[in-house]
Amino acid sequence: MKKLVAFLLVTVIIALFAGCRSQKVIEQTNYHDSTLMERTESVVYVPFMVSFDIPQQSAERETRDSTSHLETQFAQSMASIHWVDGVPYLHHTLANKPQQLQKTEMVPLKYVRLRYYRTICNTRYVYKHVEKQLSLYQRVVLNLAPWFILALMIYLVYVRSRLRRQAKSKDYVS
Repeated sequence: MKKLVAFLLVTVIIALFAGCRSQKVIEQTNYHDSTLMERTESVVYVPFMVSFDIPQQSAERETRDSTSHLETQFAQSMASIHWVDGVPYLHHTLANKPQQLQKTEMVPLKYVRLRYYRTICNTRYVYKHVEKQLSLYQRVVLNLAPWFILALMIYLVYVRSRLRRQAKSKDYVS
């Protein structure tokens, strides 16, 4: 009988520590990102029309000299003699011609073109808990094991108390 009690005690301990566990699955995720950086510079000369205005100006001056006339692309000059009290005076007038000048200039423009290409590799490890569906045997053990262990413990208490009673009754008989 003592062997049966020891066997049942070992069975209860094994039943308590033998159970199902969840699985840990490591999932690996790789990311690859590629990028190229390319810079291209170019200088292009673009014709640009430059215009500026010449303002109209005039000035007068009198002097004792002879008559003169002078004319250029931008201005004209008129000179004449005036007699004042028997003294000759030169009257000189200078005037710019109102006009607009235009000239074509080559203006440099700088174009910068950027292109990127870069490779980035990332690996990420993620732990996932995967629960698989229990088999029929595992479900039966999971549902009935607490009742079986409770019944086994009650039975052990009953057997132990019975063995004590038998031992006490043997002591009184002898």
